[in-house]
Amino acid sequence: MESVRTSQKAAASMSSEPSQRTLVLSDLHLGRTEAAAQSHRFARLIAESSRVIVNGDAAELHHARFRASAEEELLRLRDLCDRANVRLDLIAGNHDPYISDVRSLSLCGGSIYITHGDAFHPAIAPWSPYAASMEKAYRTALAASPAGLDAETARLAAAREAAVAEWQALGDGAYISTIFSVAVRPHRALAALSYWRRYPAMTLDWASRHAPRADTVIVGHSHRPFVTTLNGVRIVNTGAYAFPGRPLAVVIEGREVAAHRIDMSERLFRLSPTPIARWTCGAGTAHATEHDAHAPARPSTRRMNAAASPSAARSTDVR
Repeated sequence: MESVRTSQKAAASMSSEPSQRTLVLSDLHLGRTEAAAQSHRFARLIAESSRVIVNGDAAELHHARFRASAEEELLRLRDLCDRANVRLDLIAGNHDPYISDVRSLSLCGGSIYITHGDAFHPAIAPWSPYAASMEKAYRTALAASPAGLDAETARLAAAREAAVAEWQALGDGAYISTIFSVAVRPHRALAALSYWRRYPAMTLDWASRHAPRADTVIVGHSHRPFVTTLNGVRIVNTGAYAFPGRPLAVVIEGREVAAHRIDMSERLFRLSPTPIARWTCGAGTAHATEHDAHAPARPSTRRMNAAASPSAARSTDVR
């Protein structure tokens, strides 16, 4: 399958033109029956955009049971974008680690930073039964990083190796959480809840190290959608089209940014008419509207591999 071969450094310098309408989604998990499954459901969202960025886990390429349908749906997604003359950028995630060489993007002169978020924790998915294998692979790869490699690239490459380690440990692909698998193993549910609670602070810590100019950070991976503000940085998790909840989309037009819920009640996905949050990037701090809930908490940042402290900031959660 053809991969997007855009160098990370070149991608990092890209910026949204004022005339562009950029749509950011994540965790489609195309080909997986309980997720978005079919690419045609995104036709309306694509037609309304100039550029579509899928921020990791676009397709369930990392699991043998879904790989064939995932490849087919990914080709259809590309075709939808080509026919609509819409640029498609794919950022690699832990379920599609080789879909692209791109692991992060910066837009709006560096004030918007986008990455999947799997690299924030050395175990990638602490709720997975293969978390220990992933953490070992992550730390081994990080220790073996070539001298002179920048820290972000090294950690993103280590996360890719960890994703492969889960695949190899499981034998037929990445572990998939379901309502049943979580219900029968409460310790995994607790691990996921702990990760959700810490995720905004981990995101802020990562951004402060690798994207210090960003005042908007867009992530996915944890499948829990939210919008929150920490230390003046607006953090958006666009959620997932699979368990456990309803996703968000981010729309960028020039320097104006908005987070919308995705209406999944119809055959075609669409944006909710009113955004849950709207702000201007590049203004130094994130500016709230009446639709956004946040608190001016200032959690301390910690080393990425340390436990991030829970934030007192309130999030706009969609469940």
